[in-house]
Amino acid sequence: MSGFNKGASVWLARAAGASLMLGLCIFTAGRVTAQQAEPAPWVVPDDAKKVKNPIPPTQETLADAEMLFTDNCVLCHGEKGLGDGPGAKTIKVKPANFTDAKMMGMETDGSLFWKMSNGRGPMPSWKDTLTDKERWELVGYIRKLTKDAAKK
Repeated sequence: MSGFNKGASVWLARAAGASLMLGLCIFTAGRVTAQQAEPAPWVVPDDAKKVKNPIPPTQETLADAEMLFTDNCVLCHGEKGLGDGPGAKTIKVKPANFTDAKMMGMETDGSLFWKMSNGRGPMPSWKDTLTDKERWELVGYIRKLTKDAAKK
C-alpha cells in the first residue's frame, strides 16, 4: 500500500507542476498579447477639431517652437519627429511620427493642440506647462516637420 501512495504522490506532484507551468504560459501569453495590442483610438471632441491655429508659422514662431520641441518633445518624438527618441524605447505606446503624411493629414491643427494640451497615457498634458501660444507654435512646427519630410 505504501508503494501505491508513493507513486500517487509522484504523479500528483508532476500533474501539479505541469498545471502550474501551463498556467504560467497562458498568463505570459496573455500579457504579451495585451502589450502588443494597438491602443484605442485617441478621440478628439468635434469642437476641438474645428479650432484653427491663431499663430501663423513665421521664421520667429518656428524658431521658438523648435527650441520648445527640443526641450520638451525630442525625448520621445525624436529630433526629426519620427517617434524614435531615446525615451520611445521605454514606453509601450509608440510616440506619433510627425513625418507620416497620411497620419498627419487626418489631424487638424485643433486636434493636435487638444492632444498636446490634454495628453493621454505616456503623453503628458502640456496645458499647465506650456502657454497656449507655445502650444500653437508647436502645432506649426509639427506641420513643418511633416512638410520637410515630404520634400525628401
